[in-house]
Amino acid sequence: MSEFRKDPVQNRWVIIDPDYPIDDRGLYTVDLPDDLPALDPDCPFCPGREALVGPELLRYNFIPKDGVDWDIRVVPNRVPVLRVETQIEKEADGIYDWMSGVGADEILIESPYHNDLPHRIQPNRVEQVFWAIHDRILDLRKDTRLNYLFYFKNFGHQAGDVVVHPHSRMIGTPFIPATVEEELLGGEEYFDLKERCVFCDMVKQEMKAGLRMVAENEYFISFCPYASRYPFETWIIPTGHLSHFEASSKNHLYNLAEIYTETFKKLHKVLENVPFAMVMHNGPLQEEDLPYFHWHLEIYPILTCCPGQAMGGQIYTNPVAPEQAAAALRGESE
Repeated sequence: MSEFRKDPVQNRWVIIDPDYPIDDRGLYTVDLPDDLPALDPDCPFCPGREALVGPELLRYNFIPKDGVDWDIRVVPNRVPVLRVETQIEKEADGIYDWMSGVGADEILIESPYHNDLPHRIQPNRVEQVFWAIHDRILDLRKDTRLNYLFYFKNFGHQAGDVVVHPHSRMIGTPFIPATVEEELLGGEEYFDLKERCVFCDMVKQEMKAGLRMVAENEYFISFCPYASRYPFETWIIPTGHLSHFEASSKNHLYNLAEIYTETFKKLHKVLENVPFAMVMHNGPLQEEDLPYFHWHLEIYPILTCCPGQAMGGQIYTNPVAPEQAAAALRGESE
């Protein structure tokens, strides 16, 4: 029998319906092989083809091995949707508003190795990826025209990923994306009403209940949200209050890398190389120490299509209860 569940941050209702008619794996299945080569001579992100992707914004080096002398690289998107060199211009077009496409659009190449898939990449490399994000945020915060850095990763063709090599993307914008704005407003309303952070309360309840927990360590938990919109939707969130990712300590990033790799190993064990999208919801660039918001990662495995009710009305139907998804990820039998 179906039921409604309400998201405590955005006050959005979700339909949890285990009888929803899909097959046991969903409409989308594995779309990447597990036996990719370590290096692909045709891949633009593999070593030896560095000149193809333009100038580096950031580079982490390590001791050269087998002709590879870099660990992490950040480069401008060759076909950017936004450009830093653009000047901000605004004007009205009748009842509409127009603004020039100022911003940043960067590609983070997460590894020199073509086959460092999310469930195989080592925690020490993941930690370096998060340090790269940290450093790019601090750099982009200097541009006061930008108010938000949107970090995201698409994996697999169904998620819109056109290059298999492990990479992610960062887009800096002069505005806060609508979904993050809704979270900020919902968090502020909850804080005004209860004088507590809704994300702190969520973490405490999930840890106490344990039903939707996937993994935990000293600084983070991963769990399937109570009002999950998608099957096996999983969040990674700090256990202590931290509104901005770039305020993370060394201990935070070390433990984040550990729980990230553990979570993706669990997802792969159940779903294999299913396509997914992952986004970071972070505090705005030009604000600090928000008492009502936690930065966090949201992972959406793409197992079902997005019907009209979701695309047009944001009425989501999830055929897998988050308790069932979390139990499967923990390796518990039904």
